[in-house]
Amino acid sequence: MSSEQLGKLLLLSLVWGGSFLFSGMAVVYVHPLWLVTIRVTLAAVVMLLVLRYLRIPLPQNLPEWLAYLGMGVLNNVIPFTAIFYAQTFISVSLASIINAMTPVFTFLVLAAFQVETLSVNRVCGALVGIGGTVMLFAEQVSLAETASVGLLLGLLGALGYAFASLWGKLFLQGQPPVKAATSQLLSSAVVMLVLVTLLQVPLPPSMPPMTIIAAILALALLSTAFAYVLFFDIFAKSGPSNAMLVTLLVPISASLLGWLVMDDQLSLMQICGALIIGLGLVIIDGRLLKKLTQPNSGESQQS
Repeated sequence: MSSEQLGKLLLLSLVWGGSFLFSGMAVVYVHPLWLVTIRVTLAAVVMLLVLRYLRIPLPQNLPEWLAYLGMGVLNNVIPFTAIFYAQTFISVSLASIINAMTPVFTFLVLAAFQVETLSVNRVCGALVGIGGTVMLFAEQVSLAETASVGLLLGLLGALGYAFASLWGKLFLQGQPPVKAATSQLLSSAVVMLVLVTLLQVPLPPSMPPMTIIAAILALALLSTAFAYVLFFDIFAKSGPSNAMLVTLLVPISASLLGWLVMDDQLSLMQICGALIIGLGLVIIDGRLLKKLTQPNSGESQQS
C-alpha cells in the first residue's frame, strides 16, 4: 500500500469513526429513525451528483432495483437504525467497538451459507472476537441493564452489515461501486421516508442547536457520501484486503473523538474486550501471522 493510500485509509477511519460521534451527538435531539432518514437521503443526493458527473446510469429494470433495495435494507436501514438506537444507551466509544465485530459476523455468515470456505485463522479469529465481545458484556450481566440493550443493538447492526456482504456477493457481483452505493442509498431513503411516515415518527419539537445541525450534515455528507467515495477509491487501488483494514482503525478514531468531544470513558474490562476483538480481526486478516511464520527471505537465500 502506497503512502498516499495509507493516508486515505487513515482519513477514512477518521470520517467513519466520526459517524459514531456525530450520531451520538444527534440522537439526543433527533429521533433515531429521522436521523437515519436524513443521513441516507442527503447522502443519496450527493451520490447522485457524483454518478451524473461520472456518467454512470442508474439501474434500468425492476429486478436490479429489487437487488439494491435488499442491499439498502441490510446495509443501511437495519444497521444505521440499530446503531443509532444503541447510542441512546451506550457511549460513542462502546458503540464503535461493538461494531468492530462486523468482519467476524461477515465471515460466520458467509461460511454458514457456503460462500466462503472455512480456514484455521478465520475460525480462530472469529472465536477470539467473540471472546472479546463476551468481555464487553461482563460488566452487564443482566439484559435489563440499559448498557446490555445498547450492546445487543450494536451487535444487530454488525449482523446487518454481515448479511449485506452475503447479499452483495449473491446478487450484486460486478456492479460499479459508485452505482451500487448510490442505488442502495436511494432505495434506503425511500424505505425510511415511508417508514417514518407510516409510524408518524415525531420531528424535534424545536430547532436543534447549530452544533447538532452541523453534526447531522457531517454524518450524511462526510461519514456517508464522502466515505463511500473514499472507500471505493482505496478498494480499487489497494484491494479489498487493505481496504478492510479500516475496521481495525475505526474504533480507535471513534474512541478518541468520543473522549475529546463527549468525555467518553472506557473501563479496563471494555478496553481489554476491544483489544481482544482487534486481535481477532488481525487473526482473520491473516497477513501479520503469515509474515511472522514465514522464514526470512534473506536467510533463505543465503542457505
